[in-house]
Amino acid sequence: MLKQKIFYILITAILIYGCKKDPNSPEPTPTQYGAYVLNEGNFGQSNGSISFFNLEKKEIENHIFEKVNGENPGDVVQSMTIIGDNGYIVVNGSDKIEVISMKTWKKVKTINSPAGSSPRHLLPVSETKAYITNLYTASVSVLNLETDEITSSINVGLNPDEMTSSGNKVFVANNGFGNDHTVSVIDITTDQVIKTIDVADNPTATFTDNNGDIHVLCTGRYPAWDNPDDTGSKGGIYLIDASTETVKDSLSLTGFPTRLVYDGETTGYFLRCSAVTSYSTETVDIITDTLVSGNFYSLSVHPESGDLYLFDALDYSQNGLLKIYSAEGIFQDSYETGIIPHKAIFLLSE
Repeated sequence: MLKQKIFYILITAILIYGCKKDPNSPEPTPTQYGAYVLNEGNFGQSNGSISFFNLEKKEIENHIFEKVNGENPGDVVQSMTIIGDNGYIVVNGSDKIEVISMKTWKKVKTINSPAGSSPRHLLPVSETKAYITNLYTASVSVLNLETDEITSSINVGLNPDEMTSSGNKVFVANNGFGNDHTVSVIDITTDQVIKTIDVADNPTATFTDNNGDIHVLCTGRYPAWDNPDDTGSKGGIYLIDASTETVKDSLSLTGFPTRLVYDGETTGYFLRCSAVTSYSTETVDIITDTLVSGNFYSLSVHPESGDLYLFDALDYSQNGLLKIYSAEGIFQDSYETGIIPHKAIFLLSE
């Protein structure tokens, strides 16, 4: 009996110790300003993470959420939005949003989305309200930023993905996994869809340019796997006049383009055919078809320097890489990240 008691005590001690933070991995001292790299992790394995890239020291620290909070953020770290002193981390597969203090990186609150909703992106639309796209419920949740509670939902198209705002309107890209080709326009004063705009198949990414116009990237429909004669459909860039809610220009694209980003001035970037392509946001014409060659998973752009942050997921199971290039496509440096890095969120100053 004594031996059994000693055995159970040892097992309990091991379990308790195993739940503690790794003493060889000290809690970081948060440096608020820099680039926060989101690492999706593998679906169903809850190994998503966040890395912090110190822009001054040119150093990256991985797993900052775990080191500060003693737990993993969850299953698929999809997006992050900074509102005031807090960061809202949308964890897609876990149907939740983790709210952290940007000053301490400590968790403030967990907001639970409806089960099975698969939240994708969060966009503040006023000082007291934000929208959240829900991939699997064809809806946008309305979040009260004063209470951090979801108060209602708005029905939109199939599988809503990214969204952007202009004036009192929000434009939601409904990708439908290739089976939708629309953008829903929501009036933020009424939380109602006021128009649906047709674009090409599979709209996934959006941004608002300096003129207040909306840019939408459509990937196009991929060929049906069981039909060798099906070639899918073309994608493209669609320029929408926010005031009239109409398409005023477009650029048809082959090669299933993905991951649209904006430098904040006159250039947009996307991935296509194993390359980074740049285009003019004013004329909607290609500037450089192959600015950087490589099989990148995603990309971001530094809002001040214009540097390109390109993410290489490697084999999608080991840690990935952040590769930084100048706006001219010149390689600068590479850094190891977490598993499946896909986005950098920049916090540069107050």
